[in-house]
Amino acid sequence: MTAETAHRHHPYLGGRSTALRALAGWRSRPDGGPAVVLLTGSPGSGRSRLLTGFLMLCDAPSRERIDTGALDPATLPPAELPPPLVFGARRLTAAQLLWSVADGLGLGVTRTEDVLRLLAEPADEGTPPIPVVVPDVDRAGVLRALDEPARVAAEVLLPLALSPHVRLLADVPREQARWLAERLPAESLLLIDLDEEPWADPSGLLRQAELSLNRPEYAPELARSARSPLVVRLAAWSRRAVPDSGPPRFPATVGEALDLHAERCGSDELTLRRLLAPLALAGDGAALPLPRWAPLASAVAGKDLAPVFADARLLLLPFFELVEDDNGTAARLVHPAVADELRERLGTTVREVQRRIAAALLATLPAGGPGRWAAAPAYVRAQLLGHALEGGLLPELLADPGFLLHAEQVPLRAAVEHLAAGGVDLPPVARVWLRLAPLFTRTEAGPVLRAALLEHACRQDGLPAPDFGLTLPWETLWAHPLSGVGAVTAATLDGTPVLAARVPGDEPETAVFDLLSGARVAADPARLVLPTEEQRAACPVRLSVGGDYVRIWPRDEGDPLAVFVSPGPLGGADVTPDGVLLLADARGVGALRLAVPAAG
Repeated sequence: MTAETAHRHHPYLGGRSTALRALAGWRSRPDGGPAVVLLTGSPGSGRSRLLTGFLMLCDAPSRERIDTGALDPATLPPAELPPPLVFGARRLTAAQLLWSVADGLGLGVTRTEDVLRLLAEPADEGTPPIPVVVPDVDRAGVLRALDEPARVAAEVLLPLALSPHVRLLADVPREQARWLAERLPAESLLLIDLDEEPWADPSGLLRQAELSLNRPEYAPELARSARSPLVVRLAAWSRRAVPDSGPPRFPATVGEALDLHAERCGSDELTLRRLLAPLALAGDGAALPLPRWAPLASAVAGKDLAPVFADARLLLLPFFELVEDDNGTAARLVHPAVADELRERLGTTVREVQRRIAAALLATLPAGGPGRWAAAPAYVRAQLLGHALEGGLLPELLADPGFLLHAEQVPLRAAVEHLAAGGVDLPPVARVWLRLAPLFTRTEAGPVLRAALLEHACRQDGLPAPDFGLTLPWETLWAHPLSGVGAVTAATLDGTPVLAARVPGDEPETAVFDLLSGARVAADPARLVLPTEEQRAACPVRLSVGGDYVRIWPRDEGDPLAVFVSPGPLGGADVTPDGVLLLADARGVGALRLAVPAAG
């Protein structure tokens, strides 16, 4: 009796024993064997599932729910070892993932170059390397078009793989696995390709086929044909959806599964692909609200597919699943590899198809002015960005302040930085927004605060204040460049309200600006009159000032009325008795009339 038949299979995997033994060996030998394991294979080969099954054996609570006594001991990492550190790459940029790892390893630095330096330093004698697992590299990034997996491989995985402080296990696409393998010492690397011997699992595919098919006698033929667990799943669902379709013909790839199923349903593969395209071209794993599916498919096809969609349940059945989210019932593809196949078949037409989807989503916006984005459906606000980027419509959208406010800020920042790096001439308001984007993503500010900060930044850059269709906590009266300001204060000059800015240096000076017009005034600082304590007490608000923020409170008790957050250190802040906020930052000074109620 072989080891393969003497023990039960992992209940979550039903196979993959050879690969599990290798992963358990990586975890069991902290100072020996390959320090780096790259897990790869074609989309749908089961990389994520294998890694999940392995991590279940590393986690004590999960392990307790498995009859480990029935499993091959060689597939079990030692129970006494703590679980490895896991840093999922899904929807993270390379920079975000690197800082997640740095925090998890407790590096305690604030600069990227310091993270890389510490990773490369020699390890202390007797200190074992830390096991680190990075799953889902193929799903890295917030926008597919930006090819974040390649950046993750170069900027995160390679430094980790070369670090003497780390033993690395990563789930990576084949392209990145090959790139890394070319740059790592062969003796320290184990490459597990689930499509290749000895890691392929034909017996596992056979068991899956036997359990999945409504005619188990066809299982050997399906297992011989299919190249991955996903293909077995799709083929089995196809047979169950259309059971009486003559002698069995089974696919080898996801593309063949699509084509054969369309044929079995008496349709054509082009219609099936057009119907599925809106799901395939959405953001990573995004679920499409059911009412939008047929209209977007019609946009892809350039003709009304609603009648076809109404009768397409069996045609679509193997390739999508229904989920419930905040917007009701929605549909998504059963696996990212189906999206990959559909995108690949679209080829050079992806740009045009994405343009059509973006235009169709724009057409769903409510009529009206700048406030229409606040009322836009959540799916449109979340997904329009990706479609518009690939469809070439994003630059013109960036001229719309409402879009800048209500789109998801992290992917929007990635997209705008990508356009700027490619030499695209951004609209003026988008250039201002990009200057504030790090602040918006760091603070997770809401639309109203983003609008208020963008309004002030536009005035700083000499642009008119955009119409956001929102009630803002202030109106910027004026903003002027002035470097090196150390303090600002409210004052009067011959009875006229002014802003006085103190500029320290070898020859300190006080710059004076008319409070309402912003005109610079030549004045002897000795003539300035500061507000009395009684005048300040009459102000409807009070301030609390931090290094880069000003919080505006009601004069009496209550919650904050507003907050101003700066992209950099503030040079000073003050408020006039009648509620005008005076600010100084690295770009200069300004006056903002607060839209806050008077006390009482």
